[in-house]
Amino acid sequence: MLETLNRVAIIITPRQSFFDMIAGLSGDPPEKEAAPFTEDESTVYLLDADQADLPTMKERLAHCFREIFFEELEGWYTDTGKWPAAVTWQEFESYFHISFQSVVLDAGEMDIEYE
Repeated sequence: MLETLNRVAIIITPRQSFFDMIAGLSGDPPEKEAAPFTEDESTVYLLDADQADLPTMKERLAHCFREIFFEELEGWYTDTGKWPAAVTWQEFESYFHISFQSVVLDAGEMDIEYE
């Protein structure tokens, strides 16, 4: 049997507006949008399992959406001097497709390690 982790997963996939924002910061042409749920550009974030009980995505991510935004931004554009000082929930939603998964199963054989 697979082990259930005491986590829920949030899958974050950049939308075209995110790539357009980065292009505005860098002056380079925007990257093409990655279609949601492709293996190309999505990131999976694990949250405490009690987040599954919250009724809205905004409530589930209230404590960490800004950190996720800057984590995603750093993966694409590292000049922090040009980064926006803050991001609102509405901006976050406009930049990313968000998918919430309430069950996380561990199909791996190795112990989970933090890097």
